[in-house]
Amino acid sequence: MTKEQKKIEPDNGKIIELENKIAELTAGWQRTQADFLNYKKQVECDRINLVKLANADLIERILPVLDNFQLAAKHVPMEIENNNWVGGITLIKKQLETALKNEGLERIECLGQQFDPRRHEALEDVESARPAGEIVEEVSPGYTLSGLVLRPAKVKISKAKTDNEQRQATKEPNY
Repeated sequence: MTKEQKKIEPDNGKIIELENKIAELTAGWQRTQADFLNYKKQVECDRINLVKLANADLIERILPVLDNFQLAAKHVPMEIENNNWVGGITLIKKQLETALKNEGLERIECLGQQFDPRRHEALEDVESARPAGEIVEEVSPGYTLSGLVLRPAKVKISKAKTDNEQRQATKEPNY
């Protein structure tokens, strides 16, 4: 038999070695692909957070303008309440509120809520018939942007009456 006519018999050890190498390279490639997909997701998440942060900074600078519009709207004299100019200013205020709401800005609801130091800033404790720690007045509105507190609401909260004050309020005798 010539060399050409000899059948080449497979070396089982070599085949197993090559199959193991293929499995190792395939697993490495799959890990690299998964790492790359995770990297892409992280980069996209970071980009979104950067845009939110940039928006937060801009919106935070616009909030005093919104506050002034709201304050002006509260104090419109009754004699010019139906004036077209006042109506136009009111529409501009609503347009600003809508634009900010579309960017994720939400006003923090306060009245009747329990005080939360993460969302509220207490300016004063006031005596009230309401339970202790309940917000009785909003001094300045607070806002969240996409769920994060941008500016806490400035509030007045109810404080518990002392025993003596409670007795006087219910006219119980002081023993």
